[in-house]
Amino acid sequence: MKKLLVLLASLLLLVSCSAGGDSVVIASKQFTENIVMSEVYAQLIEAKTDLRVERKQNLGGTTVIFQAFEEGEVDMYFEYTGTIVNEILEQEIPATADEVLSVAREGMAEDYGMTFFDPVGINNTFALGILKSTADEYGITTMSDLSEYASDFRFGANHLFFTRITDGFDGMNELYDYEFGTVLKMDTSLAYESIGSDQLDVIVVYATDSLLQRYDMVVLEDDLEFFPAYHGAPLVRTSLLEEYPELNDVLNLMADSIDDAYMQAINYQVDVEDRSISDVASEMIDDLGLLE
Repeated sequence: MKKLLVLLASLLLLVSCSAGGDSVVIASKQFTENIVMSEVYAQLIEAKTDLRVERKQNLGGTTVIFQAFEEGEVDMYFEYTGTIVNEILEQEIPATADEVLSVAREGMAEDYGMTFFDPVGINNTFALGILKSTADEYGITTMSDLSEYASDFRFGANHLFFTRITDGFDGMNELYDYEFGTVLKMDTSLAYESIGSDQLDVIVVYATDSLLQRYDMVVLEDDLEFFPAYHGAPLVRTSLLEEYPELNDVLNLMADSIDDAYMQAINYQVDVEDRSISDVASEMIDDLGLLE
């Protein structure tokens, strides 16, 4: 009997160790897009490998989630090039998207032993949004086009945008030669409501916001490349990739597969239509043919 108990205890220990070892911890920040992308990768890993996935969604902002990453509590999460360079590496964001990606990759590899994968195609940076009807009426498609009409337009943005040194209100006006007729400071949610009720004409948005679709808005092309790049991709502990090399192909399945408009629609399904993250992520995988 004693030998049997020892054998059972050994088997339980073996199962426990094996279950704990062959797993990946995927975290996310506290906004819809980041949670959706973490769930997409979780489902892909579960479908394409034998690894178990532990989800830590809504873990926190950049500081909290990266600290957990450094301390070994998290193996991967979805991050953005501009955030890596500015907030984690604490460097000035370079002018071009390629330079931002290069600095982000090198810094993560050299300073932290982490791998930043190929971006999925979205650039969730600051942008100027206007109603589609306004864009059509005035023939405005780029931020340069807007300069001709700025003096007749009402502009709104959150308070922080006016305090940013390199990519804020003053720098934008100088580069694009804007002189808006009216300038108002307000929360982003109120700015959307205001443009929807014809109290504003131009607002600062994030390029993948779900509310852009809700209010039938378009994002103006930043043709002079004023706003820094925030291209998104998985950020993964390199040691994990060495232990489970099969993850490399899986985590590159999303490379250059979607654009900002596609992500807007995905965010819309969760934020406005109140659909579940899991269902939306699953349909996204099917729509993109990632398991074929």
